[in-house]
Amino acid sequence: MKVSLRGIAAYVSILLACASLPAFAQTPVSVKFTGGYTTVWGNSSGEYGAGIYSADINGTSSASGIICDDFKDEITSGESWTANAFQASTLVSSGNLDNTMFGSTIGVTGYAEVATLVSMMFSGGTTYGSLTGITQAELSSAIWYITAPGGISGLNPTATALVAAVEAAFCGNPTAAANYLSTLTNLWILTPATLGPGEPQEMWTDNLDMPEGGAASLYLLLGLLSCGLGFFTRARVRVKA
Repeated sequence: MKVSLRGIAAYVSILLACASLPAFAQTPVSVKFTGGYTTVWGNSSGEYGAGIYSADINGTSSASGIICDDFKDEITSGESWTANAFQASTLVSSGNLDNTMFGSTIGVTGYAEVATLVSMMFSGGTTYGSLTGITQAELSSAIWYITAPGGISGLNPTATALVAAVEAAFCGNPTAAANYLSTLTNLWILTPATLGPGEPQEMWTDNLDMPEGGAASLYLLLGLLSCGLGFFTRARVRVKA
């Protein structure tokens, strides 16, 4: 059977595209909570570590740290687990929304709301709209309120107003939420690889250093190269303090 070089190039193009995109959207990483957190937040049930947590990711201390969006689970100092890292900008386009801890409950609008608050915390932001002087404890409690079924008790007036403000920004408009998430190339969601009883917490991190020297960039490059070949061949924590 005669096979043309153009035909081979077309098949290579398709295979590279299929192989690269899922890997770019989801990457297994190791996470270890090293015990530190920048603030505390409390309600009638107790006092909890909040803000930015210290962590090792893939065996290296994370410069940005990690932020917990999960009030229902607990972790302890020194606890390690494997997580699937989802880049926020690809969360919807990759189809991985339902693979996150809360995608089936809060959906794309909920994750856009959480991402807004996570971005503020990583950047040190203290202002949202007319709200000023927002603390990390208020940001954490607002995040937990959004992801917890029925919310959580104990939010102060600023945190309550913050939840209402970010909900109003995306309410009823999944397209706007998806468009916002698509701009967040720096944020990654770290969803525990094993979910169920005793599961660790879902976390967010900033500017994740990919394993093996930047695998995500490599996969993206392969995807772009495959598109070029196709063109030329015309083939189509909650932590208790």
